[in-house]
Amino acid sequence: MSKKDLNGVRQVFRKAVEVCHLPTRELERALGIGNGNLSRLMDGSLDLRIRHLLAFAELLEVPPTDFLELGCPEAQSKATRRLADLLEPGRPRSTPATLSVSEEKLAEMIREIVEDVLARREGETRAVKRPRR
Repeated sequence: MSKKDLNGVRQVFRKAVEVCHLPTRELERALGIGNGNLSRLMDGSLDLRIRHLLAFAELLEVPPTDFLELGCPEAQSKATRRLADLLEPGRPRSTPATLSVSEEKLAEMIREIVEDVLARREGETRAVKRPRR
């Protein structure tokens, strides 16, 4: 993976953090990192690891592959087959998905996902806090 691809994944991660509007401490706790390390993940001074992407994807309720697909469009476009095709040769052949998205569209997509997740969480919180009769 090229440095450009790694920067792309980090950019997608950064945009997702920006639009999710969750408190920094809550994000750091969900990602399993210490206080003050979220900004280091976003600026590249701390390695962004797969476990961080998996935890954040779970928090946003999105597939973790979205970070790679959106962050590495060049690598995605160079793929000629899928890993499942190599691991399961008898399986019907699939083609890699190519996704070309502008930065604005990416931010809009992430914002919509985060708003949906937050709305569902708020609904769950309200349901839990309803007074008993």
